[in-house]
Amino acid sequence: MQIVYDSKQYCVVEYSGVDGFEVTNKAAHMGTYFHGPAAVDFRDNLARAIAEDPATRSVDQFLESFDAIMTLPTVLH
Repeated sequence: MQIVYDSKQYCVVEYSGVDGFEVTNKAAHMGTYFHGPAAVDFRDNLARAIAEDPATRSVDQFLESFDAIMTLPTVLH
């Protein structure tokens, strides 16, 4: 498990052993998980978004496009 992006609004964690990514919207306390081919596509698109404009605001705007599929509640244990 490795945090690949962290801002006030979003956190992206990579699970490299299983080719997965967890994306969390901190304010909404919701997240989603990408696995397999979807994770590969997400990784490539995230890398492209960061390369185009590494500013936090720009990367957060890219991640915001996934808010609609963030249906997993964030739970502290």
